Amino acid sequence: MDEPKFTLGMIFASGDVFKRAIRAHAVKHRREVKFAKNDPNRVRAVCKAPNCKWFVFASWLDDKKTFKVKSMSDEEHTCAMSFKNSFVNSKMMAEKYVNQFRANPDWNFEGMNQQLRTDTNVDASLWQYYRARRKAKVMIEGTIKEQYSKLWEYCGELKKMNPGSTVKMQCEMVPGDENPHFTRLYVCLEALKCGWKAGCRPIVGLDGCFIKGHHRGQLLTTVGVDPNNQMYPIAYALVESECGETWRWFLELLGQDLGINHSHGISWVTDKQKGLIDAIAKLFPKSEHRHCVKHLHNNFKVQHKGLMLKQLMWAAAKSTTSQG
Repeated sequence: MDEPKFTLGMIFASGDVFKRAIRAHAVKHRREVKFAKNDPNRVRAVCKAPNCKWFVFASWLDDKKTFKVKSMSDEEHTCAMSFKNSFVNSKMMAEKYVNQFRANPDWNFEGMNQQLRTDTNVDASLWQYYRARRKAKVMIEGTIKEQYSKLWEYCGELKKMNPGSTVKMQCEMVPGDENPHFTRLYVCLEALKCGWKAGCRPIVGLDGCFIKGHHRGQLLTTVGVDPNNQMYPIAYALVESECGETWRWFLELLGQDLGINHSHGISWVTDKQKGLIDAIAKLFPKSEHRHCVKHLHNNFKVQHKGLMLKQLMWAAAKSTTSQG
């Protein structure tokens, strides 16, 4: 419906479809149009120009359950074209260019604005672009709430496509809401378990980071070291916060997946997060526990700045004896 041509007796499925056709007409012909009457049963569109008599009126037909054009002006617009149009908004841009955003999620402002100028001779603002991209993303991927509702299917698909994988999800009931609310998710794929047991060094690194967005939380991750001295992903978990209780929950599942029945021969590398230190000491009391030098240096450089001190600190960390 990029270039609708209105005629008497024309039928539309609903009032929304009719109004969408009016907006497309206004954008295509570069005219400012408004809805002088806009209710569920009647819609009258008129030109905003004072001396232009263009209008289209449509109303609801109860017997046919459709909208029908009942009257309209005999002539086309007599006003001058406008290079501003209130119908060219973020919603219109999202609907018009949703396929471009689907094909290229990184489509930038300059590219969209150039395409919009070609199609409508109207320029968009940067904020309109951001809102249009956000709305197009919702149209493509669904809302955050809709995505969370598919987590059970996602967990089932992981287990189906990766037999033997450990996928644990926890939910809680909230008073006043009959739907469960997501709290935690743990994932360790079978292939990664087997790979770590078969060929990786007995060194496991742990860390957590914030999750930004509408639903905040923490991402807990663990990596190993493969025979090529490269990082090897093992498992991850989404939790509500980084604390001793969540780290214990994560490490208990990780210990079961990696077959750590006793803690001899395993080395853990972490930052100095207190809950994590206590969880390792409780669950794996006989293992080796070392702290990440990068995290230590981030604290060290607050009071002791300079490249030489940094190099000396790294040299001390790499030395195998007290003499260096």
